Amino acid sequence: MMRGVRIGLITLDMKLAAKIREASREYRVEVVHAADAESLPLDVDVVIASRSEELTVEGKKVVYCEDFESLDECMEWALELAIGELGRKIVIVAIDPGKSLGAAFLLDNFVLKTGKYGAVEELVKNVRGFLERHRDAEKKYVVLGAASSLSMIKTVMKKLEEAISGIGATIVVCDESFTSKGILPRIGDMSKDEYSALVLSLKSLLGLG
Repeated sequence: MMRGVRIGLITLDMKLAAKIREASREYRVEVVHAADAESLPLDVDVVIASRSEELTVEGKKVVYCEDFESLDECMEWALELAIGELGRKIVIVAIDPGKSLGAAFLLDNFVLKTGKYGAVEELVKNVRGFLERHRDAEKKYVVLGAASSLSMIKTVMKKLEEAISGIGATIVVCDESFTSKGILPRIGDMSKDEYSALVLSLKSLLGLG
């Protein structure tokens, strides 16, 4: 779970509740489900709800599922409201193409979610979706860790280039050995904060934090 981040869920639809709870595990956030706003803890400021249920929610920031194309987009928007102080300046997706495909998805210096994928196509689809949902970010990077298999790197790189062309993201291959030393090559005109975010993403992904 994300430390200190909780989102409320007000719905009588058990199928919707189950889907949001499933999504919450990927985003590592605690979802507090209640039948009405009065039953939520006082420290829960952001609530996910459904317009179709016409439930009254006062004194909370409300995110309605119907306003978004997917539950991922809904969850990410709710998280941004709950975390606060995110300016969508930089988006980073850090990918570990090792024995299993792993990825960490960052907005500014905050890890929104992590995931493991059984197929390259599934990973690429998630990367494209994340970048699309944050297309308005000032800078977008996909950082690909160097795997022992050169063919794997080429496969992932090719599919990524095809999938995210036109989104304006920069793909960088980074030698993972740098992360074990706490040193990473700074990319182009990256600021100190952007560089820190990159280090955070890769350390989080590789379990080096």
